Parts: sequence; C-alpha cells; structure tokens
Amino acid sequence: IHFYKRILSSPMGQALHRAVPPGLLPVLPPLAHDQDQDHLSSQIIHLDNLEDNPITEQEEEEKFPDLSNLPPELAMNVLKNLNATDLCLASCVWQQLATDNILWQGLCRTQWQYASIYNDTSKKPLLYRNVYLMLDEGSLTFNSDASQGMNYFITKGLVKNDPYEIARFIHGTSSLVKSKVRQYVQGRQDIVEYLVNLQNYANTFLPNALRRFFSKLEAPNDRGSYLQRLLEQFSVRFCQCNPSMGMSVDSVYVMCFSLILLSVDLSSPHVKNKMSKREFIRNTRGAVGAEGAVRTAVDDDLFGSLYDNVFLRGHVADQEVPLEKGCKQQFVPGYLALFL
Repeated sequence: IHFYKRILSSPMGQALHRAVPPGLLPVLPPLAHDQDQDHLSSQIIHLDNLEDNPITEQEEEEKFPDLSNLPPELAMNVLKNLNATDLCLASCVWQQLATDNILWQGLCRTQWQYASIYNDTSKKPLLYRNVYLMLDEGSLTFNSDASQGMNYFITKGLVKNDPYEIARFIHGTSSLVKSKVRQYVQGRQDIVEYLVNLQNYANTFLPNALRRFFSKLEAPNDRGSYLQRLLEQFSVRFCQCNPSMGMSVDSVYVMCFSLILLSVDLSSPHVKNKMSKREFIRNTRGAVGAEGAVRTAVDDDLFGSLYDNVFLRGHVADQEVPLEKGCKQQFVPGYLALFL
C-alpha cells in the first residue's frame, strides 16, 4: 500500500523510474555518432547500386543472344521462323542477316506458292523482299477490287496474262478472298477449267471432295448456270481421279446436286421437317437411275454413307474442316438411327 501511494503522489517520470527495480535493464554502450552515419551511408550506397544495376547474372544468361555472334547457318534458322513484319523489325538490328534473299524467298513461296515471276529468268537476280512487298500490295488490291488487283499482278510482271498461269497463282495462295476470286473467275470459264484440273480427288469420298472443291472455288448463292458448270467440271475431274469406282459423270453430277440439297435441308433453320435417311436414299436412287447409271456401281449403301457424312460433318459447301471440329453430332444412338 505504501508503495502505490508513493507512485500516485510522485510525478509520472519519477513513478516509472521507481516502479522498475534497478539492475533489470541491460546497460548498452553508446554508439558513436560517426559510426552511425557511416553505417547508414554504406546501406544507401548499396541500395543505389542495386537500382543502377537491376540485371542479375541469371537474367544476363537468359538474355536473347546477339545473332551476329552466332554462325550464319544457325542465325538463319532462327530468323526463318519469323513472319514478314517481325523480319522487317529484325532487320533494324541485324540488317545483313534479316535482309537475306533466301529468307524472303521462303516467305514468298509460303504465302504464294506459285507466281510467274519466280521462273522469270530475265529478272535475275530476283530480290524476293521487293517481290513480297509487291505480292502483298497486289493481294490487298485484289481483295478490294478483283479486276484491278489482277491488273496489278499482270502489269508488275508477277503473273503472266495467261489462263493457266492465273489459275496456278490463285490455286497456290490463300491470301485472296474467296468471294473476290469467285467474282473474277465467274466470267473466265477458261480459268475455272484449269483450277478444277489442278485439284486431285483420288481416293476421296465424294462429299469430302466437294468440300475441298468449294474451299478453292466458293459456291455461288444461286443455282444458276455458273453452279451447273462448276458441278459438271467437278464431276468430270472426280471420275478422272477415281476410274476404279466405275461411276459415270452423270451419276456423280446427280449425286452432287443431291448432296447440296440435303445440306441445305439439314442445315437450314427454316426447314422443320428434315429429310430422313430413307427419303434421301429413295430420292437419290430414283434420280441416278433416271440418268441411266449402272446399279451395281452405286447402291443404297453408298447413298446411306453420303447421308451420314453430311449429317455428321455439315454442309458440303462449307470450308473443309477436321472431323472432330466439324461434327454436328459425334454419336447417334441406335434407337434414333432407326428413324433416319
């Protein structure tokens, strides 16, 4: 009691001093003022050095190597994986390597597999970087105006003004918009014939061959004379590539029309009563028989396989896609197959 009275009656500083018995707190030797300043200044200098040199040795080892220090063959193998835009950017650093003619030749032949200028001996040596820029400019022009773009290719000497050369150029590139290609070749039947003959349908199922055909030549929106000419030429080419099937051109032509009608029927949301497998077999059998086809060559099993292909993979006029990506329905239960 006397101890607490002494604390309350004295000032706060004296109360705390008396409340702690002497000898419990360790005695710390005083640090010199100069030592404190030296210690703080050394830490500040160390932090400044870290900020000025943030790249560690590990990061320095992981840094992209200078291609100019590598063997030329190895540097070329690295640069050939770049596209045209990245290669132009790389030429700002490695001008001699990134402007190599072989690299730009590979880019040209990758995007445009064939052009008449590739075989033009009068323009040797051919600078493929300039050729790439002209082909790219011509493709952009063609995708805006087909006639003007083809005139650009011809006047610049990139493509000869010959139906076969134009067909080979169109067949070997995917840089041209299909709708513009259709607009251009729709009035050039000579080019269409060469385009069809450049395709190979050997050992290819008929619906898959049609998808490949329409991936090169876009199908028109109507069933006019242009579509009829396309299917006639396709039927001739398909029979030429598959002579062992024993099918006539007329029967292939009729089956192509049947596949197109079936594709529209199954894929259109406006058709409520879809064509069944039995109806397709009956209709196609009657149409092919009316054309005088040999019944032993084309039978009901073939017609049923045609229906299954369109039912699973979709429209024959769509671009050809892998089976696992294009399937509308991966599995058809057995009890549903009875009603097809």
